[in-house]
Amino acid sequence: MSTETSHRIVRRVLAEGDFVVNHSIVVGDSGPAAVRFDLWRNPEGGTVEHWSDEEAWVPATVNGYSQIDGVTAVDHSADPEETRRIATETVQNILVEGKTAVLGDYLAGEDYVQHNPRFADGVSGLVAALTALAEQGVTMSYDGIRQVVVEGDFAYLRSEGSFAGTPFVFHDLFRVAGGKCVEHWDVMVPRS
Repeated sequence: MSTETSHRIVRRVLAEGDFVVNHSIVVGDSGPAAVRFDLWRNPEGGTVEHWSDEEAWVPATVNGYSQIDGVTAVDHSADPEETRRIATETVQNILVEGKTAVLGDYLAGEDYVQHNPRFADGVSGLVAALTALAEQGVTMSYDGIRQVVVEGDFAYLRSEGSFAGTPFVFHDLFRVAGGKCVEHWDVMVPRS
């Protein structure tokens, strides 16, 4: 029987309407154990729905970052509707419809910072990772976006789809600046 205890350290919180999103690190007795997204729907102060998923902690991503570091403060001077449009179009066009030719239209070129442990920074890093997966016969596809929560320059999207033929849930968090996605965090897990 395990006596391991854990707690969460919340790094980012977004709130819009009835929805609240937390982006957290799960820490156990031995240190970081997982990175997690929680999405709550709280109409009139009571929680009526909750979605959460976590992915195992990776000490350093391909780029040397952690899965949780980077900008944490929401820029409230950013136009949330512009943030919503850019992030939603990014996921819809690239991940749902598979239009990789438009990567440069939505991502900040080689300045795009990637916190996914599998993908390198920049458009070139994403293309290289997707190409490597395809060469191994592994596909990643999004069926559609289920929820979007935006505050300032941050946009969270929860989507469903498949990875390597297995149904998956995808949690994507983008930071938008200068009309493009400049930073990305995610959790992707098999759908139960």
